[in-house]
Amino acid sequence: MLLRLASLFLAATVFSGAAGCVAETGDAPGEEPGAETDALTGAPFVRSDQVSFGRAPENTHDASSLVPDDFSDPKHAADEVIDWLKQHEGYPHPVYLGCVHTWIYDTDATYRANVHTLVATIHSATHHPTLLYFEEENASHAPHPLSKTHAHALRTLAGETSLLCATYANGHDDHTSVDEKVAHYKDWYSGELGVPMSSLMIDVDLSQTPSSFYYGSRGKLANFDKVVGWALTAAYDHGFAGFHTFGNVGGKYGTVRAADATYTHLDEDWDALVKAHPKREFAGL
Repeated sequence: MLLRLASLFLAATVFSGAAGCVAETGDAPGEEPGAETDALTGAPFVRSDQVSFGRAPENTHDASSLVPDDFSDPKHAADEVIDWLKQHEGYPHPVYLGCVHTWIYDTDATYRANVHTLVATIHSATHHPTLLYFEEENASHAPHPLSKTHAHALRTLAGETSLLCATYANGHDDHTSVDEKVAHYKDWYSGELGVPMSSLMIDVDLSQTPSSFYYGSRGKLANFDKVVGWALTAAYDHGFAGFHTFGNVGGKYGTVRAADATYTHLDEDWDALVKAHPKREFAGL
């Protein structure tokens, strides 16, 4: 069953590569969020759990240790990832490569070129599905949506990998704010920049964090468990390709790895989503 699901995920990734050459428009006027979702029968809705510490099935390989944080020496890093895939022939899950910061991608031509070289080299040699974390902000940088100047470059990149859109939905959010955070990535990156939805996945960092943080539970674990479910549903309803989580290793900057309860609630929400859409293919569990 896992192999079948993996082949479906691979088909979705290859499909996104084709779409990246031609999909340059947003949603049709008057289209309701998620209206097209069940029609995408050729592309499963994918779940990817990273650093779950056994709380979720293995459905993603983290190869970021092979890739420098600044994507320097991208050909060497690509060769390392390609060698790993050769050593694990038939590996049925996507491979996570690292984190792209929009504010650097926007302003640093070398960084941008290195990201593209890494992804293109791996894609050309293996056509194995890969993932890139894609964030607009962090603790030291205010939100920075990618400018339209580099829309074509991003569409090219998205033709060869999937972008994990970091929402930073957190324990202080309500249902409306979660939906707004998810919709932002559709409205800007697909609607304005023309990136195909088949190359965009929604991400939520599941870390337990203090209230002063900008992501994770922020001291409100019970509400955060609901937030994760709302983000999952919003990702599906808005037509994203899937849903990614990061459980965090903990121990840095006051974070603690994700709670068991968070994964329990996520599994329940995932099962409910699958049950509610019997005609849609789902992958990752």
